[in-house]
Amino acid sequence: ASEKALQTMKQSEIDLSGHTSQIVTEELLQKAGIVWTMTAAHRAAILAQFPKFADRVHMLSPTNQDVLDPFGGTAEAYNQCAEQICEHLDARMDILELRSLSEK
Repeated sequence: ASEKALQTMKQSEIDLSGHTSQIVTEELLQKAGIVWTMTAAHRAAILAQFPKFADRVHMLSPTNQDVLDPFGGTAEAYNQCAEQICEHLDARMDILELRSLSEK
């Protein structure tokens, strides 16, 4: 993670120091119950290579809007990105909880 990402998340008491990016592989997708992408382009790239995982790969945004990449931007851009991610995660958790309740 970049220094600005580390600092942004530290403000929320989240430690990203051990985070490293990795290439998406078929093995990772097989292990994942769900994969959320930040952008439509990310999702399309994964599905172009691994179309059989279409049922697991979704946009993080419930409205399928891209999360803006703050890389190289200001601290404010990182803060806005973190806020977007939190909002989308909250919405996704609500959806997953409703789905879980309906399956019981």
